[in-house]
Amino acid sequence: MRCAKCGGLIHLDEDCPECGIGYREMLEGISHEEMRRLFKKIDELEGECRCIDLEASLMACELENSSLILPASMDGDNMGFVQLPGPNNRQYIALCTDMDEFRKCFDELTPLTNSWKQQLTLLEGGADGFVINPMGEVCFLEMEFLKQYFLDDE
Repeated sequence: MRCAKCGGLIHLDEDCPECGIGYREMLEGISHEEMRRLFKKIDELEGECRCIDLEASLMACELENSSLILPASMDGDNMGFVQLPGPNNRQYIALCTDMDEFRKCFDELTPLTNSWKQQLTLLEGGADGFVINPMGEVCFLEMEFLKQYFLDDE
């Protein structure tokens, strides 16, 4: 994609060869609307290597700016959250896009909204990713996708 700082061609997780800005640093420094514009430009590029997956990148952009609902159980000072089995018997933390989706199967729980960064900290408990809208049009966010766009490799 084109670097937001200088317009040079920048590859995923590499520094821009023109100005030296890192891919993640560039994304942190631009607005949501500018990010959408940059990703849209990928479709307009002709004869250049497409360095990133457009759909996954747009999804990452949307998630970064989302407030998904976490179904939680509250017991005094303790909080629990729902983990559901998914592909390959992995465990996924349930999230919902809106209250209608939340009510489909989590009505007895407490709906919590946090920033995307706060939701990512839940993965430290050992889950294999997120499942969004498990009773609707389900979407599994696998750890590979989350590491590529959001989590630092350790």
